[in-house]
Amino acid sequence: MQYLSADGGGTKLIVIRYDENMNLLGVGQAAGTNLNFRSLEDITADMEKAVAEALGEEKPEIEAADFVIVGPGDVFERVIREQTKLGQANRLAEGQAALMAGTGEKYGLLALAGTGSDAFYYSPDCTDGIGGWGTVLGDEGGGFDVGTKTLRAAIYAEDGRGEKTEILPLLMEEWKMTALWDMVEKVYHTRDQRRLVASVAKVTSKAAHMGDPVALSIYRDAAWEIARLTNTMLARHDGYVAGKICISGGVWKGHPSMLEHFKKLVHKEYPHVEIVSPVFDPCMGGIVYRALEMGQKKEDFFPVLLEKFGQFRYE
Repeated sequence: MQYLSADGGGTKLIVIRYDENMNLLGVGQAAGTNLNFRSLEDITADMEKAVAEALGEEKPEIEAADFVIVGPGDVFERVIREQTKLGQANRLAEGQAALMAGTGEKYGLLALAGTGSDAFYYSPDCTDGIGGWGTVLGDEGGGFDVGTKTLRAAIYAEDGRGEKTEILPLLMEEWKMTALWDMVEKVYHTRDQRRLVASVAKVTSKAAHMGDPVALSIYRDAAWEIARLTNTMLARHDGYVAGKICISGGVWKGHPSMLEHFKKLVHKEYPHVEIVSPVFDPCMGGIVYRALEMGQKKEDFFPVLLEKFGQFRYE
């Protein structure tokens, strides 16, 4: 029997095909699935591409597809059924799939700093969430927020409103610009502005690793925002969490100081909680979900995943 696990969010869609022995059989990848930032036509075309890549030429029957789609999940299911015979389709909650991928467990608190930002809470008798308001109304501490602050830091360094920063020359090199004003056309004329701006976080990361104070301050600000989400969630539940607090999302990978600052801020209010980095990226959530649904124990299946799905480790 063969299965699909998929994760589609603000920046990318990843589809994984595997069998009942947890052998990796195929992978497909495309751009993000959020209808707030991309057209249905573009998203559908990318879904078709990613599913086709994962299925390969043989187009095998799929026993079950377990997936997170921040966007048109019904379209994703339809795309799979158009390309092959599909048995069961399970749409998973974004936070819980990422938590399962990160910890191998169903319960806990997820502090997400991806393209956007959220805090998700899962216990045996309660599900809760804060954040996820999008680029205009929220997503503080997420990739778009970090990217926006990075672009503005370059502008401020150029015109004198801000400190000199390595962000400016790094951005000029990354975007191959001869003048900073070139970014105006690049940012405002792209079809996927959210993804483009969030991708600037790689510049922030490079500058931070060079010890640039401006870049490091952007990561401190992001940590503060995600800690505020997390502490607010804990306050809602009297400080109780039925598991670990797990971080998730690409922003955390930018510089270790972000996690260090986050831990200090959370532990200042809730010293008893355990904060961990995830083992796998969220695209593995469907595989963990399927294993747990089949009654397998974490101590049995997680070592197998570590051996066979190493390319999806959160690093």
